[in-house]
Amino acid sequence: MQRKMETDWAQKIYKKRSKTAELPFAHLKQNMKLHEFTTTGIKNTNTEFKLYTIGHNLKRIYNEINRKNN
Repeated sequence: MQRKMETDWAQKIYKKRSKTAELPFAHLKQNMKLHEFTTTGIKNTNTEFKLYTIGHNLKRIYNEINRKNN
């Protein structure tokens, strides 16, 4: 795995992933205080995570609308 990550292809993919996938999770953990789920069971935890992601997406939409209006 270490040798694979040293290739140019892997570094390019990881760089793209860090911009697209890591930032929303960091936002959920730091700004929305999602450090652990309060529900139990896969179905309930999945629902809770979806609610957090809906809130994250609504906040992004709200900020984008405000940015265009100003």
